[in-house]
Amino acid sequence: MEVTTEMDGVLHVAVAGRTLAVVERDGTHDQATGRALTGSWLWESSLVLASHLADDARLHLRGATVLEVGAGTGLPGIAAVACLGAARCVLTDGRPLLPGLRANADANGLTAEEADVRELRWGEQLEPEVQVDVVLMSDVFYDPDDMPVMAATLHGLWRDGDGGTVGWAASEVRDGVQDCIDVLREHGFEVAEVERVTRPLLRDSEETAAFAVYRLQRRQLQPGVDLTL
Repeated sequence: MEVTTEMDGVLHVAVAGRTLAVVERDGTHDQATGRALTGSWLWESSLVLASHLADDARLHLRGATVLEVGAGTGLPGIAAVACLGAARCVLTDGRPLLPGLRANADANGLTAEEADVRELRWGEQLEPEVQVDVVLMSDVFYDPDDMPVMAATLHGLWRDGDGGTVGWAASEVRDGVQDCIDVLREHGFEVAEVERVTRPLLRDSEETAAFAVYRLQRRQLQPGVDLTL
């Protein structure tokens, strides 16, 4: 998936025959810690996930409601609506990243109905509730200690049965990813690797790294079981 940078610093990404704009917002910080939020930049895993969504015709995104968890710049969710036929995306992340998500949705011509930007922190539930067909995640498998609260949020989004929710995640293959996946499995999710690719790094094109795409499904819950926090 090709990424080019224009004179104004906007990144342009080709997805399924269309060019999407991605605006990175330098200087976005966590108000509590003062640390820069890496979600304000475009990362390789979101490119890998968007490419997988575009290449796998079996995903049938047409008409779907897609929710992206930890969306960052929102590329996969925006691509789902702008390029791949999804009816709506809900782009979620921490509050400091929401203006950037809205700016990227606007830059690609998506209305507020087509791209709903909301705050959603792991361990919390989305209000008001949304019936979600597809959950997207990229670069969220960092810290195994974060996975129980993320799993609780996912359980609140998931629908079981025929036509229920399915999840797609992409991550760089690195230390700690398998530990994160193991915790998600302990908390009721089946996680299967479906694709692995090697690609150049955006910020150092002479270096490459391996990235994997995973399919997530929830194991059938027993009646009365509530795994949300």
